[in-house]
Amino acid sequence: MALPVVGIFVGGRGLRMGGVAKGLLLRDGRTLIDRMVEACQVAAAPQQLADVYLVGNAVAYVGTPLPALADDPAGRGPIGGLRVLLQAAAARGRDAVALAVDMPDPNAELIGRLYREQSGAALLAPREAERWQPLFARYRPAAVLPALEAALAAGESSLQRIFSRLVGGPELVAELVLSAGERTALRDWDRPSDMDATP
Repeated sequence: MALPVVGIFVGGRGLRMGGVAKGLLLRDGRTLIDRMVEACQVAAAPQQLADVYLVGNAVAYVGTPLPALADDPAGRGPIGGLRVLLQAAAARGRDAVALAVDMPDPNAELIGRLYREQSGAALLAPREAERWQPLFARYRPAAVLPALEAALAAGESSLQRIFSRLVGGPELVAELVLSAGERTALRDWDRPSDMDATP
């Protein structure tokens, strides 16, 4: 099985965190970006994950030895980052996995499920009520890029709109069903109070 191209989304100015890049926050003495990269590699075992990118404005991560993909278009939120990630994956003939950097306890087993489950799906992600988790998701570029480009052309920037453009269409949007325990692995650090609430 060919492993996906992985994009760790580091965009955003971290304003609610006092201007600190969220991936550089510490959890148990290690940065969130280091914890996420390790989880991505463990999830790939026994294979070696070859293509991991920082996606978005990665200026704060100059000490992180990963290549970066800048949003295109810039200034439209993560849709520009997803676009360049899908283009990079398409060039390698592989799926793409998008992950947010601000999860303090990334679950390697759950990331491995994203890599491997429901291989026929054009898009695989958890869902809560009607909202999908676009930054914990696997995308097939050939199926998703046209929907993304259509959303951009329509002036849309919400990643939810990409899901809604594909749901019910000829391509399969599949839900990654999670247990209650697995859902806790997707909690993120969006504001200082989230850090205080993490056990």
